[in-house]
Amino acid sequence: MTSLQIGLLLCASVCYIIFLRHAEAQAFGEQCLDKFKKGRDDFVLDTNESVKDGATFISSMKVERSKDCIRACCKDPRCNVAFMEKVADEGMIKSCFLFDCLYKQTYVCRFVRKKGFLNYIIDSVYASDLATNGLPDEEDHPPVANGGPDRVVQPQESLTLDGIESKDDHEIVTYQWHLVSGNSSAVIEKTKFDDQVIVSKLTSGVYKFQLTVTDSSGQSDQTQITILVLTPEQSEDHCLVPKKVGPCRGSFPRWHYNAASEKCEEFLFGGCRENLNNYLSLQECTNACDGVSVMSSFSSGRSGPLPAPREVCGIPCGSSQFTCANGCCLDQGLECDKEQQCSDGSDEENCEYLNDKFRILLQIPVDEQKVRCTEHPKTGNCRDSFTKWYYSPLYEKCFRFNYGGCDGNDNRFDTEDTCMTTCKLVTEKDVFERKESFEYQDTQGHKGIIAIATLLGLAILILLVVLCYCFMKGKKKQPQRQRVPVNGTHVHTKEDTERLVYNSTTKPI
Repeated sequence: MTSLQIGLLLCASVCYIIFLRHAEAQAFGEQCLDKFKKGRDDFVLDTNESVKDGATFISSMKVERSKDCIRACCKDPRCNVAFMEKVADEGMIKSCFLFDCLYKQTYVCRFVRKKGFLNYIIDSVYASDLATNGLPDEEDHPPVANGGPDRVVQPQESLTLDGIESKDDHEIVTYQWHLVSGNSSAVIEKTKFDDQVIVSKLTSGVYKFQLTVTDSSGQSDQTQITILVLTPEQSEDHCLVPKKVGPCRGSFPRWHYNAASEKCEEFLFGGCRENLNNYLSLQECTNACDGVSVMSSFSSGRSGPLPAPREVCGIPCGSSQFTCANGCCLDQGLECDKEQQCSDGSDEENCEYLNDKFRILLQIPVDEQKVRCTEHPKTGNCRDSFTKWYYSPLYEKCFRFNYGGCDGNDNRFDTEDTCMTTCKLVTEKDVFERKESFEYQDTQGHKGIIAIATLLGLAILILLVVLCYCFMKGKKKQPQRQRVPVNGTHVHTKEDTERLVYNSTTKPI
């Protein structure tokens, strides 16, 4: 074989490889685009409120086409929402932002109207949290099961699960909890509340529990929650690592476990690149880390001294790891912690860029009042009952609802007047998310009003019948009054005349 032939063969091989890679990339791109649904145009993420509730800013990509922004989201397993700012040219963009809108599998993002923005949501999140279920004019919607967020706890801790935030437009008649996977030694006990169970005897590992709710029409819905019971090694990452503010310079109240004081303490989180010792609430932090100690404890077996972090090379990096520029892997929480752990220093390279892009997001002007007035009415997971008012942008009116006393949202007002004054300019055009929650609540509100009006009308009708009956009965019992004689002459009434006529014409001959 001549050198020319060898050269042609090598050239053909290279071209074939390039063609295959291009075909694979194109196939990946098409598959990726099929996984995303386009949200409503001219809506942008309310970054401040979303991150406050647990959304995670992943990155801002340097791309010029909307398709490339979506593909970038596909490549990151954490990403489920991509939004971008448009330019005049079709399909072109000037910025691209990637977010994880699930906090412990609960959707927490909020969008607000803002001209010039596009957004795309991954199918699974769109279907469960944003899509319209059923027909708009259905009189009886199926229930929606809600078992709360995923949990993290220590071994042998008891845990309360409830479905109090499940919804139906009529009535939920049964709640059923059962273990789907995990150690079968776990004990599930009912409480005095139909929707609530206490789970105990949990050992280290992952558990899945399923809640099934059934309404008065026999329609049902299911949801699953995951319980992570920490091993001693996992406790180190969740409880013993130092608090991390992160490279972004926002201000979001969070909780971390202080291993020195062995208590959960509040701190201000910057808004990006958190580690696992980062919790939204004191209760969440306590559940995960209560009793964890820096010192080894043979009795509990929970924790020990922390090893020095280091990069791991020669293996593919997992979804919970940071990939250094040299291909080595590092724990994700170590990126941008002001200490270089990658030998090439790549874990500290993009931190200022992240802060710059996050600051841009926080500075996008949004109408917070409109965000407030388009939130779904939320009763919360407490069991008190306070009458409050919420605004429905579908009907452009305020309606009563029962607030449980905790974990609600800002679409909650003490009076109807305050509610209407605050939200009267908000319409259906300002609603980004699905409408069923409003429709369920509004249907219940209208049914209540109709029921009250019907009862009131029935009561008035009964009262009128009783009054008419009494009036007629009284008239029948009233004695006939005789005309008083004038000048001694007997005056015949019409009744007397008729009686005389009758007597004279019927007298036997």
